[in-house]
Amino acid sequence: MQQQRIESLDGLRFLAAMGVLWIHSWTFHHNPRFFIGPVDVANFFAIGVNGVDLFFVISGFCMYYFYASRTNFSYVDMWRFLVRRWIRLSPAFYVASLIYILVDKYVYHYNYNLVMNMVHSVLYLDHVLGNYFTASHFWTLTVEWQFYFVIPFILIWQNKAALFKKCFATIFGAVFLIAVLSVLILKSDGDYLTGTFVFRGIEFGFGVLAARLFRQTNNFIKNRILWFPLFVLIVYSGRVLVSESVLNLSRSYYNLFKLSGFMLMSAGFAGVLYMSLTSTAKLRAFLGNKLFKNIGRISYSFYLLHALIYPVIGGWVVIYLPALTGFAAPLATTLISAVVLYPIALLSYTLLERPFLKSGTRLVNKEITYSKPPNH
Repeated sequence: MQQQRIESLDGLRFLAAMGVLWIHSWTFHHNPRFFIGPVDVANFFAIGVNGVDLFFVISGFCMYYFYASRTNFSYVDMWRFLVRRWIRLSPAFYVASLIYILVDKYVYHYNYNLVMNMVHSVLYLDHVLGNYFTASHFWTLTVEWQFYFVIPFILIWQNKAALFKKCFATIFGAVFLIAVLSVLILKSDGDYLTGTFVFRGIEFGFGVLAARLFRQTNNFIKNRILWFPLFVLIVYSGRVLVSESVLNLSRSYYNLFKLSGFMLMSAGFAGVLYMSLTSTAKLRAFLGNKLFKNIGRISYSFYLLHALIYPVIGGWVVIYLPALTGFAAPLATTLISAVVLYPIALLSYTLLERPFLKSGTRLVNKEITYSKPPNH
């Protein structure tokens, strides 16, 4: 059975991964500003912090697009789906978790409970039990798994339009309503929910909608040259809503701005994703170029391991390249970190992702045959 990849998706994964690396490097160097005339270019590049949001939209797209080729997805298939996702993600994640735990305990001398932290990671509970989080960015894996327990229900009803709409509206409408109620009732005490499926579920939902639209028609949007910048503008509008200046407008209900921002950003990212898959050959060639494709393919390991690298490179830049000040310092940290990280992530992908991706496919396909197996 032949694997299928969509190279434009790898390009978007590259942009998301580099965005995350950039924003962490920028923060490491205390968020320097960079003005060209009256315009602060740093605010433009701050969209990198939302690389995670783009990852969530891509995940929603992939989980629906590739699995929807199964014409009769059942409740039994739901179990097989979860097993395959566990086989796909866990080896690289578990090894990365162990490395972070050992480095933090024996290099940075953090007061870690090795057993509890590892158990916490094995069960994908980062951010759920804050006392035992392994790495700050691993909360995204917890949210991914919350989504994996939801998407099978949509797949079960995806071949009947009316039932799909009802199921989709029920799930994501309920999640949205819970998010709003949590802000109104808990106010600032509900901050931890912003890193859960309660607030982030809508991002996966827009990815699902983009995938369903893409499967049904590639010509839904006309005048693409006008729509693409509009979707980018929508992304930035959402980014503005989660900026500190906007959040400071309300002491109690600022998470409503976050929820609105997440919705706009995910809608914009879903539009950009759809356009990337259906637009001109030039755009597809740009996103599918060799550099983007190669890093996008290993973006999972790249993302998992990046927080081990950029603090070391950032410290090295500060000590050994003192002439690089302001915006140049995080830019150098990002580029050097990416170069150092690439072979490490490639090794992780080769040893801890690709073999288990194939074994997971063989395991599931003993019972199920997919015309387009997922490769996310």
